[in-house]
Amino acid sequence: MNQNRNIIFLLSMLALIFILTACRNNDDLNGNNIDSANGTQMIFCGASDPENATVLSEEEALSYLALVNRCYRVASDFSPEDLSVVNVESVRGPHDDHHLLRESAARATEALFQAALEDDFSLVAASGYRSYDLQTFYHNHAIDSWGLEEARRRSAIPGHSEHQLGLALDLTISELGYELVPIFSETSAGRWVNEQAHRFGFIVSFPDGREAETSIVYEPWHIRYVGVDVATEIFYANQILEEFLWHSNAFME
Repeated sequence: MNQNRNIIFLLSMLALIFILTACRNNDDLNGNNIDSANGTQMIFCGASDPENATVLSEEEALSYLALVNRCYRVASDFSPEDLSVVNVESVRGPHDDHHLLRESAARATEALFQAALEDDFSLVAASGYRSYDLQTFYHNHAIDSWGLEEARRRSAIPGHSEHQLGLALDLTISELGYELVPIFSETSAGRWVNEQAHRFGFIVSFPDGREAETSIVYEPWHIRYVGVDVATEIFYANQILEEFLWHSNAFME
Protein backbone atom coordinates (compact mmCIF):
# COMPACT_ATOMS: atom_id res chain seq x y z
CA MET A 1 0.00 0.00 0.00
CA ASN A 2 2.77 2.44 0.93
CA GLN A 3 4.61 1.60 -2.28
CA ASN A 4 1.49 2.37 -4.31
CA ARG A 5 1.07 5.69 -2.50
CA ASN A 6 4.70 6.58 -3.23
CA ILE A 7 4.22 5.78 -6.91
CA ILE A 8 1.04 7.90 -7.05
CA PHE A 9 2.81 10.79 -5.28
CA LEU A 10 5.76 10.57 -7.67
CA LEU A 11 3.48 10.55 -10.71
CA SER A 12 1.58 13.53 -9.32
CA MET A 13 4.77 15.51 -8.82
CA LEU A 14 5.96 14.70 -12.34
CA ALA A 15 2.62 15.87 -13.74
CA LEU A 16 2.85 19.10 -11.74
CA ILE A 17 6.38 19.77 -13.01
CA PHE A 18 5.21 19.15 -16.57
CA ILE A 19 2.30 21.61 -16.18
CA LEU A 20 4.48 24.32 -14.63
CA THR A 21 7.10 23.92 -17.35
CA ALA A 22 4.47 24.15 -20.07
CA CYS A 23 3.00 27.29 -18.50
CA ARG A 24 6.40 28.92 -18.27
CA ASN A 25 7.22 28.06 -21.86
CA ASN A 26 3.88 29.48 -22.96
CA ASP A 27 4.62 32.73 -21.11
CA ASP A 28 8.01 32.98 -22.84
CA LEU A 29 6.41 32.42 -26.24
CA ASN A 30 3.91 35.18 -25.54
CA GLY A 31 6.71 37.67 -24.96
CA ASN A 32 6.71 37.72 -21.18
CA ASN A 33 10.04 37.98 -19.38
CA ILE A 34 11.30 36.36 -16.20
CA ASP A 35 13.16 38.52 -13.72
CA SER A 36 16.04 36.21 -12.79
CA ALA A 37 17.00 38.42 -9.86
CA ASN A 38 13.93 37.55 -7.81
CA GLY A 39 12.22 34.83 -9.80
CA THR A 40 9.04 36.81 -10.44
CA GLN A 41 7.36 37.00 -13.78
CA MET A 42 7.76 40.44 -15.40
CA ILE A 43 4.93 41.13 -17.80
CA PHE A 44 5.97 43.41 -20.66
CA CYS A 45 3.93 43.95 -23.77
CA GLY A 46 6.73 44.06 -26.30
CA ALA A 47 5.55 43.56 -29.87
CA SER A 48 2.14 42.09 -29.01
CA ASP A 49 -0.70 42.47 -31.48
CA PRO A 50 -2.22 45.95 -30.86
CA GLU A 51 -5.56 44.72 -32.18
CA ASN A 52 -5.99 42.89 -28.86
CA ALA A 53 -5.20 45.92 -26.71
CA THR A 54 -7.30 46.78 -23.67
CA VAL A 55 -9.00 50.18 -23.85
CA LEU A 56 -8.36 52.27 -20.75
CA SER A 57 -11.31 53.87 -19.04
CA GLU A 58 -11.27 57.67 -18.94
CA GLU A 59 -10.35 57.54 -15.25
CA GLU A 60 -7.40 55.26 -15.99
CA ALA A 61 -6.29 57.39 -18.95
CA LEU A 62 -6.26 60.51 -16.77
CA SER A 63 -3.80 58.99 -14.32
CA TYR A 64 -0.27 60.40 -14.54
CA LEU A 65 0.82 56.74 -14.58
CA ALA A 66 -1.48 55.67 -17.41
CA LEU A 67 0.23 52.99 -19.48
CA VAL A 68 -0.19 52.96 -23.26
CA ASN A 69 1.73 50.41 -25.33
CA ARG A 70 0.87 47.48 -27.59
CA CYS A 71 -1.39 46.05 -24.85
CA TYR A 72 -3.15 49.19 -23.58
CA ARG A 73 -4.66 52.10 -25.47
CA VAL A 74 -7.00 55.02 -25.01
CA ALA A 75 -10.27 55.62 -26.82
CA SER A 76 -10.07 57.50 -30.11
CA ASP A 77 -12.09 60.38 -28.65
CA PHE A 78 -10.04 60.67 -25.45
CA SER A 79 -8.71 64.16 -24.79
CA PRO A 80 -7.77 65.57 -21.35
CA GLU A 81 -9.84 68.57 -20.27
CA ASP A 82 -6.96 70.35 -18.52
CA LEU A 83 -4.74 70.91 -21.57
CA SER A 84 -2.71 74.10 -21.30
CA VAL A 85 -0.41 76.01 -23.65
CA VAL A 86 3.27 75.33 -22.89
CA ASN A 87 5.04 78.69 -22.84
CA VAL A 88 8.52 77.67 -24.01
CA GLU A 89 10.67 77.99 -27.13
CA SER A 90 9.02 75.81 -29.77
CA VAL A 91 8.98 74.64 -33.33
CA ARG A 92 5.68 73.59 -34.79
CA GLY A 93 4.62 70.97 -37.29
CA PRO A 94 2.10 71.46 -40.09
CA HIS A 95 -0.83 70.66 -37.80
CA ASP A 96 0.41 72.27 -34.56
CA ASP A 97 -0.64 75.88 -33.93
CA HIS A 98 0.87 75.62 -30.46
CA HIS A 99 1.99 72.92 -28.07
CA LEU A 100 -0.33 71.75 -25.34
CA LEU A 101 0.18 69.52 -22.31
CA ARG A 102 -1.91 68.78 -19.26
CA GLU A 103 -1.67 71.55 -16.69
CA SER A 104 0.85 69.94 -14.34
CA ALA A 105 3.02 68.71 -17.20
CA ALA A 106 2.93 72.11 -18.90
CA ARG A 107 4.11 73.94 -15.81
CA ALA A 108 6.77 71.30 -15.16
CA THR A 109 7.99 71.73 -18.74
CA GLU A 110 8.36 75.47 -18.25
CA ALA A 111 10.39 74.86 -15.09
CA LEU A 112 12.55 72.30 -16.93
CA PHE A 113 13.27 74.74 -19.76
CA GLN A 114 14.11 77.54 -17.32
CA ALA A 115 16.56 75.31 -15.44
CA ALA A 116 18.15 74.30 -18.73
CA LEU A 117 18.59 77.95 -19.70
CA GLU A 118 20.24 78.68 -16.37
CA ASP A 119 22.74 75.94 -17.25
CA ASP A 120 23.21 77.45 -20.75
CA PHE A 121 21.14 74.88 -22.66
CA SER A 122 18.46 76.12 -25.06
CA LEU A 123 15.87 73.39 -25.42
CA VAL A 124 13.12 73.54 -28.02
CA ALA A 125 9.72 71.85 -27.79
CA ALA A 126 8.88 69.98 -31.00
CA SER A 127 5.63 68.16 -30.17
CA GLY A 128 3.26 67.94 -27.21
CA TYR A 129 -0.34 66.75 -27.04
CA ARG A 130 -1.64 65.02 -30.16
CA SER A 131 -5.22 64.04 -30.80
CA TYR A 132 -6.01 60.58 -32.16
CA ASP A 133 -6.48 62.09 -35.61
CA LEU A 134 -3.15 63.93 -35.50
CA GLN A 135 -1.34 60.78 -34.37
CA THR A 136 -3.02 58.95 -37.26
CA PHE A 137 -1.62 61.56 -39.65
CA TYR A 138 1.92 61.12 -38.30
CA HIS A 139 1.66 57.33 -38.17
CA ASN A 140 0.36 57.06 -41.73
CA HIS A 141 3.24 59.25 -42.88
CA ALA A 142 5.64 56.87 -41.10
CA ILE A 143 4.04 53.88 -42.85
CA ASP A 144 4.43 55.60 -46.21
CA SER A 145 8.10 56.25 -45.42
CA TRP A 146 9.18 52.96 -43.84
CA GLY A 147 6.44 50.37 -44.23
CA LEU A 148 4.11 49.05 -41.53
CA GLU A 149 6.46 47.07 -39.27
CA GLU A 150 9.25 49.66 -39.23
CA ALA A 151 6.71 52.45 -38.73
CA ARG A 152 5.41 50.70 -35.63
CA ARG A 153 8.94 50.72 -34.20
CA ARG A 154 9.32 54.44 -34.86
CA SER A 155 5.83 55.84 -34.37
CA ALA A 156 3.17 54.93 -31.81
CA ILE A 157 0.02 53.39 -33.23
CA PRO A 158 -2.96 55.79 -32.92
CA GLY A 159 -4.57 55.33 -29.53
CA HIS A 160 -1.31 53.91 -28.13
CA SER A 161 0.60 57.21 -27.95
CA GLU A 162 1.69 58.97 -24.77
CA HIS A 163 1.19 62.20 -26.70
CA GLN A 164 -2.58 61.62 -26.67
CA LEU A 165 -2.40 61.41 -22.87
CA GLY A 166 -1.20 65.02 -22.87
CA LEU A 167 1.85 63.99 -20.85
CA ALA A 168 4.57 63.53 -23.50
CA LEU A 169 6.88 66.09 -25.07
CA ASP A 170 9.46 65.78 -27.82
CA LEU A 171 12.57 67.93 -27.42
CA THR A 172 15.17 69.18 -29.85
CA ILE A 173 17.82 71.87 -30.21
CA SER A 174 18.80 74.31 -32.94
CA GLU A 175 22.20 72.66 -33.38
CA LEU A 176 20.40 69.58 -34.77
CA GLY A 177 18.29 71.63 -37.16
CA TYR A 178 15.32 71.04 -34.84
CA GLU A 179 15.24 67.39 -35.92
CA LEU A 180 14.26 64.49 -33.66
CA VAL A 181 17.31 62.25 -33.99
CA PRO A 182 19.13 59.73 -31.73
CA ILE A 183 22.28 61.88 -31.75
CA PHE A 184 20.39 64.20 -29.39
CA SER A 185 21.64 61.92 -26.60
CA GLU A 186 25.24 62.74 -27.51
CA THR A 187 24.80 66.50 -27.25
CA SER A 188 25.41 68.41 -24.03
CA ALA A 189 21.75 69.42 -23.94
CA GLY A 190 20.62 65.83 -24.46
CA ARG A 191 22.85 64.56 -21.67
CA TRP A 192 21.51 67.29 -19.40
CA VAL A 193 17.92 66.24 -20.14
CA ASN A 194 18.72 62.60 -19.44
CA GLU A 195 20.30 63.45 -16.08
CA GLN A 196 17.96 66.22 -14.93
CA ALA A 197 14.46 65.56 -16.32
CA HIS A 198 13.41 63.46 -13.32
CA ARG A 199 13.81 66.51 -11.05
CA PHE A 200 10.83 67.99 -12.86
CA GLY A 201 8.73 64.82 -13.03
CA PHE A 202 9.77 63.48 -16.45
CA ILE A 203 11.16 60.15 -17.60
CA VAL A 204 12.69 59.09 -20.92
CA SER A 205 9.98 56.65 -22.00
CA PHE A 206 11.97 54.72 -24.60
CA PRO A 207 15.55 54.33 -23.32
CA ASP A 208 18.41 52.69 -25.13
CA GLY A 209 18.38 48.90 -25.13
CA ARG A 210 14.73 48.50 -24.07
CA GLU A 211 12.98 48.11 -27.41
CA ALA A 212 12.13 44.46 -26.67
CA GLU A 213 9.90 45.66 -23.82
CA THR A 214 8.60 48.96 -25.19
CA SER A 215 8.41 47.98 -28.90
CA ILE A 216 9.65 51.51 -29.72
CA VAL A 217 13.19 52.37 -30.83
CA TYR A 218 15.46 54.48 -28.63
CA GLU A 219 14.03 58.01 -28.44
CA PRO A 220 16.22 60.21 -26.21
CA TRP A 221 14.13 63.24 -27.20
CA HIS A 222 10.81 61.84 -25.93
CA ILE A 223 10.04 62.61 -22.29
CA ARG A 224 6.84 61.85 -20.41
CA TYR A 225 5.46 63.36 -17.19
CA VAL A 226 4.79 61.00 -14.27
CA GLY A 227 5.41 63.31 -11.30
CA VAL A 228 8.62 64.05 -9.43
CA ASP A 229 8.54 61.18 -6.93
CA VAL A 230 7.85 58.46 -9.50
CA ALA A 231 10.26 59.94 -12.05
CA THR A 232 13.03 60.06 -9.47
CA GLU A 233 12.46 56.45 -8.43
CA ILE A 234 12.39 55.28 -12.05
CA PHE A 235 15.56 57.25 -12.85
CA TYR A 236 17.65 55.87 -9.99
CA ALA A 237 16.34 52.31 -10.48
CA ASN A 238 17.08 52.53 -14.23
CA GLN A 239 13.57 51.32 -14.98
CA ILE A 240 10.89 51.82 -17.60
CA LEU A 241 7.34 52.65 -16.54
CA GLU A 242 6.17 49.03 -16.85
CA GLU A 243 8.80 47.94 -14.34
CA PHE A 244 7.83 50.63 -11.87
CA LEU A 245 4.14 49.70 -12.10
CA TRP A 246 4.95 46.02 -11.62
CA HIS A 247 7.27 46.48 -8.65
CA SER A 248 4.86 48.91 -6.98
CA ASN A 249 2.00 46.44 -7.48
CA ALA A 250 0.22 49.01 -9.64
CA PHE A 251 0.40 47.10 -12.93
CA MET A 252 -2.95 47.23 -14.70
CA GLU A 253 -4.60 43.87 -15.22
